[in-house]
Amino acid sequence: MNKKEVEIIKEERTRSHPPYGAFLIFSLFVFVWAVFLYKYTPGEIVEMIGIENGFIIAFVAAFLGGLSTFSSVPYTLIIVTLGAGGLHPLGLGLVASLGLFLGDSTSYFLGYYGNGVVPSRLQEYLQRFHNWLVQERFTSVMPFFIFLYGALFPFSNDVVVISFGLARYPYWKVMIPLTLGAVVFNTMMAYVGLYGIRLFG
Repeated sequence: MNKKEVEIIKEERTRSHPPYGAFLIFSLFVFVWAVFLYKYTPGEIVEMIGIENGFIIAFVAAFLGGLSTFSSVPYTLIIVTLGAGGLHPLGLGLVASLGLFLGDSTSYFLGYYGNGVVPSRLQEYLQRFHNWLVQERFTSVMPFFIFLYGALFPFSNDVVVISFGLARYPYWKVMIPLTLGAVVFNTMMAYVGLYGIRLFG
């Protein structure tokens, strides 16, 4: 086996084992938050960390949630908790969506430059998904579907942003409707926390 073949094998192994640093940090973040919830009420948590720090935590949690590719750990737990603790729901929705926008942007560019990062088999699946989405009959309403996905579905945005990135779909045509949908979703989650604590607290 020559040197070039060894380098190719190493490259393929790197592609098939994406970095899990962001996922691990995010999981630790959520674990610590769960411990806080076990010991304190949402109101006590907000009182301890302060309002300004609460918004910062919402931003960081959403950013890490968007950054941790294909993570199934929901940052929404933190949004719901902070909403239940009394932080303004619309403010939480906007701040969290900004963080998610930045995190999802990294996933988009991961797809855009995916030939050197995303495993080839995963590229094929995402490309098929994208080809199904951008059929001629769907093209004119695609931004609306992207908005609905961001607003109504509590799933990772990675499948959407990476597949569109792989297909070189215009960045802003993906991120604007997706982020507007995220504002709706995150604000709703904050209100769930606010009114949930009033009903059951």
